[in-house]
Amino acid sequence: MTLPVPHLDDRAFLDLVTEARERIRASCPDWTDLSAHDPGMALLEAFAYLTEVMIYRLNQLPEKAYVAFLNLLGVTRHPPAAAWADVRFTRTGPDRGAVRVPAGTRVAAARGADPRPVVFVTTEPAVLPAGETEVTVRVHHCEPVEAELLGTGTGQAGQVFRAARAPLTRTTEALDLLLGVEVPTGSVELGAAAREHEGRTYEIWRPVDSFAGVGPQAKVYLVDRASGVVTFAPALDLRPADGAGPGVEGAPGPVAAVPPAGRQVRLWYRCGGGPAGNVAAGTLTSLRDPLPGLRVDNPAPAAGGRDLESLESALARGPYEFFAQQRAVTARDYEILAAGSGAVARARAFTRAAVYSFARPGEVEVVLVPYVPEQARPGGRLPVAVLREHEVEEARRRVEADLERRRALGTAVRAGWARYKAVSVRARVVVRREEDVDAVRRRIHDRLHQTLSPLPTPLNPAGWAFGEPLRASNVYRLLEHAEPGVRYVESVRFVVDEAPDAQVRAVAVDKYQAGTWYAGRGPVLFRSTNAGAGWEPAGRFDGESVVRVVPAPAPVRPGVVPRAGSVAVVTARDSGGSRVRLSTDLGETWTLLTDLDSGVRDLAWIDRDGAGALLLATDAGLYEVSLLPGAVPLQILVDPADADRGFYAVRSFVSERGAPGVAVAAQAGFGVYLSTAAGRPGTFAHVGLANVDNRVLAVQYDGPATLLWSGAGEPDPKKPGQGCHRTRLFESDVKWQSMGSGWIGGTCRDLAFSGPLALAATQSGGVVRLDTLAAQPQWQPVSVNCGLPLRDRTRFVPVDAIAATVPAGAGGAGRLILAGGERGVYRSGDAEDWTASANQATADVVTVPGTWLLCSGEHDIEVVRQDAPSGD
Repeated sequence: MTLPVPHLDDRAFLDLVTEARERIRASCPDWTDLSAHDPGMALLEAFAYLTEVMIYRLNQLPEKAYVAFLNLLGVTRHPPAAAWADVRFTRTGPDRGAVRVPAGTRVAAARGADPRPVVFVTTEPAVLPAGETEVTVRVHHCEPVEAELLGTGTGQAGQVFRAARAPLTRTTEALDLLLGVEVPTGSVELGAAAREHEGRTYEIWRPVDSFAGVGPQAKVYLVDRASGVVTFAPALDLRPADGAGPGVEGAPGPVAAVPPAGRQVRLWYRCGGGPAGNVAAGTLTSLRDPLPGLRVDNPAPAAGGRDLESLESALARGPYEFFAQQRAVTARDYEILAAGSGAVARARAFTRAAVYSFARPGEVEVVLVPYVPEQARPGGRLPVAVLREHEVEEARRRVEADLERRRALGTAVRAGWARYKAVSVRARVVVRREEDVDAVRRRIHDRLHQTLSPLPTPLNPAGWAFGEPLRASNVYRLLEHAEPGVRYVESVRFVVDEAPDAQVRAVAVDKYQAGTWYAGRGPVLFRSTNAGAGWEPAGRFDGESVVRVVPAPAPVRPGVVPRAGSVAVVTARDSGGSRVRLSTDLGETWTLLTDLDSGVRDLAWIDRDGAGALLLATDAGLYEVSLLPGAVPLQILVDPADADRGFYAVRSFVSERGAPGVAVAAQAGFGVYLSTAAGRPGTFAHVGLANVDNRVLAVQYDGPATLLWSGAGEPDPKKPGQGCHRTRLFESDVKWQSMGSGWIGGTCRDLAFSGPLALAATQSGGVVRLDTLAAQPQWQPVSVNCGLPLRDRTRFVPVDAIAATVPAGAGGAGRLILAGGERGVYRSGDAEDWTASANQATADVVTVPGTWLLCSGEHDIEVVRQDAPSGD
């Protein structure tokens, strides 16, 4: 819905006559006959009629005036953009010497049905080194124009020149447009850029968006690439109110430098471009300028070609340009300025601190969607791979640099390409018997692709909204109401490309970022930003498997350094050994910390003297690794009698007085070791549980008390297992209490706490729970109908990992528990009733983070005829 257009003057004929009558009564009381027969009233009504006509014309402001106003604001059409491609020059002969590929070398696409050739050129020289077989060179679909003479300077302000081959095409080059003004040889200012042409020297001037604030000596100009018009500084009288200022005796002076009289002005630029240059891979194979011994081809398709902006588009964009005012202040300002690049179609700006807990105040992030020409998305089909192909890194850097210049003081800006989640729609559509099934199926597929698209389409002019979920109701409404031949739609399902729905060995909750969870499946670490309702890949580690993910602990007590956004992940290499990686931005980027030959079983964060580190429980001992990239892991000797003793688990904790401690569980039944000096070497002591297969350690904070829990293993699958043990730390003596009453399920694989509720992931008993405040705590099993997957009629599929949040209110309100295992991730609010949380196929809704976009996958719509019942 558009805003209502206000009338500049909304008075009508009767309003004018009534106002005149009131004026007559107030100022001319002797005028008593105000009827229509009075000659004075007849004259008054005539003027009222003429005034109403003038008001009508005023409210019908013509389009020409609208365009003139946009010109006053400096709104110009976006120029065409030239497609680019990285071509590969390969040797064809025996010669192995160095070969030079000069700038301006032309490469043409293989001629097809179109008789007009598509020619690319190299804009920079390149060299195929001696002994090398190939070299990659960037080429652009344009024609370089070298040193075109625009004219000769007059020394007067406001000089205007026009390029002969407008529009001036934009490319990914940093220097695709240069303007030089002739200077005497040897008089170029120190540090200034210059070019030589035909024995003359030309100093390179700088393009600007406005002459405001540039200074009277600045060598700058304005350029409209669409029209090819170059404008130099005008003369303005900028004297302040007291009369002092530039100029002689009050005469206006130029606000910036202008070309001196008699000096040539030349322009180096590119022309051509457009969407015709977006050719497919393997088509740039013809050398227009032969290079002996070389052949050429493009391994990847060309991208980035775009037409000159239409006048209608510029008119629609004009008001937004007015509000942006060439400065980025609001989110819309950032988005409009970013979308002004020829390689960017959409943008979304947001304050990072409003989205990420780790962000600093004043940081702005702009998410970019690349421009994809219509030819590359026939019928609206736009897979993620095509979007990725059109992401031009040079364009991203250029947008980021442009926004950096325009940002408000005190803010920082970063720009990056958008993230996408592909979803495929499965449904059964029943149509009337008169319908053409194939035609209906084709129309439905086209409609789905055009609706669920990151880029604007005829059916969705704005494109799919950032963060907008796809619900089943959207599909029913789209297919039933928009397609007249459809009787009804049934069996709607959504399928995403990947989800943590099998072999999940690690689950964790981020205590800093609300609603953020992690789950590791094979080589992929998934992240959920909506409490497990939807999952997206946050890290992909090919050739490895995620076995442990540990977000930085929240500072529940003094002594813990806040590390919002930090998360560590342990992976097992398929070839053996383990790797540890660190992310400080919720899994967006990863840094490899260490690579070990031994297997890493567990990981814990430790803060010692203000410096952070990770403690690694490995099969070959306890190690400490710094948080700096490339850090060397250092072994911490726990038991001097056995330096190679392996450990299953490690946990760090902080006392109520802020004293840090570390506990480790040894392999082979050697018990638990405890350090109350932050895990420093030589501070560990054996604290019991010898001859117990301690597999898991967990820490529970119960008011001022700190409790350490240990979960035991059970090798015999027929036995219920020992369950757990716990002890109160920071007391004079460590006394373990058995917590095995009611335990079933064999080995304890993981432990978590949600307030006073203890939760355990077991080998065969699913998830069992225990109220730690009960007088006689006893583990409570779950029913076989609880929703967790069964291995047989009485045993559950092993649960490998569990994590939980602390309830926000009484009765466990707001509690969320996630468990992971062979069948994926399951969720519960009470640990009694469970539902799958991460399926690739769902019949309800597909969610996406607020900075992501949904796009179409391969839809599969079954269309069938059904005879209408009698009377229909």
